[in-house]
Amino acid sequence: MKNELDFLKEKIENSGVKAPEDMDENYVLKTVENVYPKPVPVPKKKRVWKTVAVSAAAFVFVAIIGVVVGMYIFQQNAIGGKTVSLPGGLSLKQFQSHAQLKVQIDKMRSEREKSNLINGVTDYLYGNYSAGLDYYMTEDNYEAASGSSDVGSSGSSTGSSSGSKTGSAGGSADGAFSSSHSETYKQVDGVDEADIIKTDGRYIYCVSGSDVVIFSADGENARKVAVLSSSTQTAATADEAEYPDDFDYEGYYGMRYISDIYLKDGRLVVLCDDQGDTMVQVYDVSDINNITLLDSMIQSGYYNSSRMIGDTLYTVTSYYAYDDEYIPCCGESASPDQIPADCIYAVKDPVSENFLVVSAYDTVNYDAQTESKAVFGGAQDIYCNLENMYIYSTDYSYSYANYWDGGYYSDSAKSRILKVNLTDGISFTAYTEIDGYIRDQYALDEYNSNLRVATTSYEDDRDVNNLFVLDENLNTIGSVTGFAENESIQAVRYMGDTAYVITYEQTDPLFVIDLSAPASPAILGEVKISGFSTMLVPIDENTILGLGYHTEEEDYIDIEVQEGFKLALFDVSDKANPQVLDSVSFVDYDSSVQNDPKALVYNPDRNDYVIPLNYHHYEYTYDDDYYYDSRYEYRGGMLNFKVENGKLNIISQYKADYEDDVERCVYIDDTVYMTHGSYYGDEIKIDSVKYQ
Repeated sequence: MKNELDFLKEKIENSGVKAPEDMDENYVLKTVENVYPKPVPVPKKKRVWKTVAVSAAAFVFVAIIGVVVGMYIFQQNAIGGKTVSLPGGLSLKQFQSHAQLKVQIDKMRSEREKSNLINGVTDYLYGNYSAGLDYYMTEDNYEAASGSSDVGSSGSSTGSSSGSKTGSAGGSADGAFSSSHSETYKQVDGVDEADIIKTDGRYIYCVSGSDVVIFSADGENARKVAVLSSSTQTAATADEAEYPDDFDYEGYYGMRYISDIYLKDGRLVVLCDDQGDTMVQVYDVSDINNITLLDSMIQSGYYNSSRMIGDTLYTVTSYYAYDDEYIPCCGESASPDQIPADCIYAVKDPVSENFLVVSAYDTVNYDAQTESKAVFGGAQDIYCNLENMYIYSTDYSYSYANYWDGGYYSDSAKSRILKVNLTDGISFTAYTEIDGYIRDQYALDEYNSNLRVATTSYEDDRDVNNLFVLDENLNTIGSVTGFAENESIQAVRYMGDTAYVITYEQTDPLFVIDLSAPASPAILGEVKISGFSTMLVPIDENTILGLGYHTEEEDYIDIEVQEGFKLALFDVSDKANPQVLDSVSFVDYDSSVQNDPKALVYNPDRNDYVIPLNYHHYEYTYDDDYYYDSRYEYRGGMLNFKVENGKLNIISQYKADYEDDVERCVYIDDTVYMTHGSYYGDEIKIDSVKYQ
């Protein structure tokens, strides 16, 4: 394998650049070889680079010197640590001290600086001048690439616990709680998922910026009864033209914004961003007129996702080791503890200072020790069942051709999956990499100890799709690859030993994939329909509901464009010959369920569904070479429907008179409640309509 010096030699020899005699390539290389690998002193004063026109050979010389310095540094930084072998042949490095962690991070920072210099040389020699010179040699980017401050002891930003403000005109704490009320739509039974709206059958809890606004469930008399604030200061509304003279700018930018909430047994669990960390707050809401903060916990990193199993909250965050704060922390918000070194891991040759942090937190027994572990890597989303959590992320890479060949580039994607066992604390048990990117959590499913994963990858500059079957050690034991060329996965759902996959470019094919023989999965059949589904919902073993987009072909551009919302019903009783049973389109409508499955509300008492459905109608006319908007109308609303006898039965469609999108719906007894307004920076509002 070529080292960096050999690589640069080859690039210089093939570049065709003629340099001055004293800067000739051979002269430079000979000079460097005579001193390689002796260290080159680094000036104490930071050098400031300007965007200048330099010869290719001079630029190469600077880059080579940087490589020599970097390689010397790496040789001095031998990294200790204990090797932990996992099933499937994976080895993780378990740090034995925070000092070892510091050395690892210093190495990665130096590696990044070296990589930036090498990339600059490569881009320049390939002819990508804007990337090679203007990017790598400007002052701002040089400073960003060369930030190698001394790393000391770590800290973590903490925030004081916030209280709540309750309204004196609130609903009665003695009001009846209905057992007939909606729950958050979940992928796996028994594994609760966080959301921006929850109800306990008496009150409705809604996330609105840095607050949780609580409404009484009193039908058309529903009203706000309390506002629980997670922030130290209330933000100015979006329509304020100017801030008041005494507005606290520092406090404004330091606000906590709520991402998600859970609601269980009179406890409200709030997850919010706390200036780059994630804060978990637990409130007692059993008496709505006397809400009290029970406990709060801080976890390093931006909130990624979470699940709750029983009373245990599992939280996943992404933490970047900035400057001297290189040790992730977790614990009581007033004084979170640094995660012990032996709970921090690294895969072989990590390339980024980004940590994936996962914690288990008991939301009832606050004195129990919060268990936290971290590993170098990224987190995109998670799939979780009662025993295992799978955390995944996607890495994209790009390859460039010569500038004079048009600057052509192609990209590729690879997904990394980390398996975390939850049955006895938190333990990392397997890791793998597979081709392609993962659309969402529904692309993963564990069945009979095997993990099934659907991805979209790039092959010869086109999209293709795959489904992999991995064993309990995340070794690939079977796959079907390369199907639906030039299309990408939009929705996946697994039912036992069968996978149903929606792909889309111009039409909406539903593929039925047999997984009964895990080592040899096979496509049994497919059916096409216009539009495409982004969510698949099993109705029974023979019927699947699709929710997604209505599309129409536009003659003037000869492609299909999204023109509304669509429901589709598929018959999969004959897996080799699936059929479309029914479909209903709503032109000029959209729904949050198209992008978020949690916006789907299922009522088991009525065996029907409720979703937000908002009207957006545009009309354009052409006049004097300009398009202008002649008419624009939008209204919030909701749709109530059910599946009966192989047909989609629209029970009712509600179209409101306000110009806000309905964001979410919940039901309590015979009333559907709709929240709207908060997308535009206003205070969240609530509307209601009776079931028909």
